[in-house]
Amino acid sequence: MRTSSRLPQFVLTPRFVVILYAIVTVVVSFQHYFKNTINNYLIFVKPFFNLIEGKNLYLEYPEYYYDTYKYSPAFALFMGVFAWMPNWLGVLGWDILNNVVLYTAGRRLFPQVRRQLVFLLLVFIDMMTALHNVQANCLLVGLMLWTYINLENKKPVWAGLCLALAFMIKIYGIGIGVLFLFYPGFWRNSLWAAFWLALLALSPLLVVNWAEFQLIYKGWYDIVRASATGVQLSVMGVLETWFGLQVSKGAVQLTGLVILLVPLGYFRAWRETHYRRLYVSSILIFVVIFNQMAESPTFMMPVVGFVFWFMHYRRSTQLAWPLFVLAALFTSLSATDMYPHFIREEIFDPYKVKAVPMILAWLLIQGQLLYYPRWRERLAASAEATEQESLRAEAAASAA
Repeated sequence: MRTSSRLPQFVLTPRFVVILYAIVTVVVSFQHYFKNTINNYLIFVKPFFNLIEGKNLYLEYPEYYYDTYKYSPAFALFMGVFAWMPNWLGVLGWDILNNVVLYTAGRRLFPQVRRQLVFLLLVFIDMMTALHNVQANCLLVGLMLWTYINLENKKPVWAGLCLALAFMIKIYGIGIGVLFLFYPGFWRNSLWAAFWLALLALSPLLVVNWAEFQLIYKGWYDIVRASATGVQLSVMGVLETWFGLQVSKGAVQLTGLVILLVPLGYFRAWRETHYRRLYVSSILIFVVIFNQMAESPTFMMPVVGFVFWFMHYRRSTQLAWPLFVLAALFTSLSATDMYPHFIREEIFDPYKVKAVPMILAWLLIQGQLLYYPRWRERLAASAEATEQESLRAEAAASAA
């Protein structure tokens, strides 16, 4: 009884969580290195050598990796830091970078240490899914969170840099830039973001000439257009597989964008903390569920957005806990061995099950934004109750 009562205190300590993240990062990195399942990592680092040779980054290079490179030229230049390393060290360093950015962002999202650690534990499974695919999703969502954190702390220079880096990893990372509207000094802050975007965009000129630079960016534009043809884990995929609706992807995305932006009409709410939190959550979910090519590891981002919302507003929303259970069972755990292989292959994948809880969560959060004046008092009361609960829990933990 004594051990079980002390277990939560032990788990919810910075030392435990940082060790947990560190061990998983090292183990997963070496697991994939020794299994030679690091093709995604090779897609990230090998284009650096093509870049310094002035080649088109967006062709197939089977001598290096399978599939094609779809990220920005600036990202290829940045990955030169890892490209010169032996693969075992590069994979480890890359995974460490991803999780350091995510972990440090999680430790700054909430004023209470206990809530920081609960947040990091709740996104742990999705972090592992992203890590197992050796992708950039933890880094990307971490940068998007850091954009918000820096804006909250009146650090527009760093917010602009984080936004620019997110965009250079994946174009839809720019979506978090909507937050710039909500803070004083919009034009000044936006100029900083534009400065960093221009600097990063031009950075390949350090290693290529102007003609090669133009060719490389044309290749990026072409590959982005060519790759936006399928329908995977997205609103479009659910409409097609569940209801047989083969509607225009552009029309669905435009509709989603309009729904996302309509609540901006509440100008007086722009300075309110609850409004900004709701928008952070909504954007992190939106950029993935309306991306027709979203894959399973990408759902690290909407899960982070949902958990951020859940920890603040579960008390004010009757559907919060049912949504949490759905998200845990069918989004976070859907790609794990908890389910037999035939269920994943014959039910979850064909019917885009992983996306459904996040779509429902986005609709709920967006409803709170659309009817924000009605929700304001309830949201404030629930946030205050949650904060008081956290303070009591931290006080109890300190006393123990």
